[in-house]
Amino acid sequence: MKLRNSLFALLAGSLFFVSCSSDDDNTPVASGAYANGTFVLNEGNSNPSSGTVSFIGNNGALEQDIYTAVNPDAPAIGTYLQSMFFSDDYAFIISGQANKITVVDRYTFEFVASIDTDFTNPRYGVVINGKAYVTNTNDYGLADDFLTVINLEDFSTTTVDLNNYAERVLAENGKLYIANGYYGSGTSITVFNPANNTVDTVIELGDSPNSFDEQDGALYVMGDSKISRINLSNNTVSGTIELTEALAGAKNLTIQDGNIYFTVDTAVYSFSVNSNTLPIEAAFSYESNSAWGAMYGFNVYAGRIYIADGGDFSSDSEVYVYGSNGTLINTYDVGVGPNSFYFNN
Repeated sequence: MKLRNSLFALLAGSLFFVSCSSDDDNTPVASGAYANGTFVLNEGNSNPSSGTVSFIGNNGALEQDIYTAVNPDAPAIGTYLQSMFFSDDYAFIISGQANKITVVDRYTFEFVASIDTDFTNPRYGVVINGKAYVTNTNDYGLADDFLTVINLEDFSTTTVDLNNYAERVLAENGKLYIANGYYGSGTSITVFNPANNTVDTVIELGDSPNSFDEQDGALYVMGDSKISRINLSNNTVSGTIELTEALAGAKNLTIQDGNIYFTVDTAVYSFSVNSNTLPIEAAFSYESNSAWGAMYGFNVYAGRIYIADGGDFSSDSEVYVYGSNGTLINTYDVGVGPNSFYFNN
């Protein structure tokens, strides 16, 4: 234990990061019905109308299926909605089943465009230097994933093979950092250079990454058995901490207000970024009857903890909003299979 604690001191030397799925860079002051609040992405199921987006305003009011409400005659957004990402006035909604992205105004949610070329099971996206980069899992279980590159001037697309697994992605210091892992596959992080569409290096972790983000020049990666800290100045692993047996299966690593948050099953754990020891007891937990959807979505923002429960994936399910002390603030009935939160403020 003393060894793990001393290793974690390397991690605590820098503040942790804001969540991947929170608001993006370059957010202008804007007005619109959805300019202040939280988008909840409901992935849906095989029913083409089941993929929806809910909105929780900063006043606490809930609106369901806002895309259809705003755009009754626009093309459907598809189902198995995987994720969203932002760029300036745009929000991009990824549908894994439809192999497309729906672009909307992030403040009014008015339809802008559909992008439906060069995708095979698209997952996550990020914007850098006027282009969007979207990971595609291609054939699940095979290390043949690729990036779709979207020119944001005309929404034309090209692809770049990665010859690796590709899941979550973030942009930092002019580079893309791509998690080469999901469901136990892959054990590394790819550093991709968008200036020439080539891989700079692959950082081997020996552990399958499930969540990550950046803070103060370091990338923090939650793996199946440990947390790794990568120094982005030289792209080397500068510290690790092994998870205890009681914390096996940890995921959803994020930080707010000087506290690190992660989840194990239906429990939320929290500890100070300045602490050298992992928490022994959970901050709180919630009850779930879902066979596969417990803690299906998680995020922390502005002193509140957001939890999505997948339910039975055939009917509307719930999200829960807690205070940082674990007190339940509100429960919302949203759509089918809520999986993530995106903050638009």
